[in-house]
Amino acid sequence: PPPDRLIQLAEERGGDDDVALLLLRRRVPEAPRAGGRLQQHVAPGDPEALVQARHMVRGAVRAWDAGARADEIELVADELVTNVLLHTEGSAVVTLRVLDGSDRRLRIEVEDSSSALPRRRDAGEDGVSGRGLLLVDLLADVWGVEARGGGKAVWCEFLTPGPA
Repeated sequence: PPPDRLIQLAEERGGDDDVALLLLRRRVPEAPRAGGRLQQHVAPGDPEALVQARHMVRGAVRAWDAGARADEIELVADELVTNVLLHTEGSAVVTLRVLDGSDRRLRIEVEDSSSALPRRRDAGEDGVSGRGLLLVDLLADVWGVEARGGGKAVWCEFLTPGPA
């Protein structure tokens, strides 16, 4: 029922207490199609956009049958976005797509407006940062960096099984 009707029903039941109604709406990202391309903008300081990007990646790897590689793909995508938010001044644009050819690959691109190239850093034994690109290098089948206007895109690809 509409919110006004809910308030009316609560008032009709009586009582001396005040009535308050809290409405919540959960925004669910559009379900990924079996192919195609998905994109999400993540602004710095916007935790909701980061959550939406994570949901987009999770939904895509499931819908696109990434199989046992799903967790690896989610982790790498999260590392690439986190690197942009921590090490640049701007926002990130996350793009996922399936590349079909002689093999089936899922490609992640994270674009930003910084021309500074990502670099591997030694995290040290107690370091909490510096492992992002190491994880990308270990988990992705191939990765690289492309110049994009005044910025760049860090990309990686994962060989994935085709649909059953």
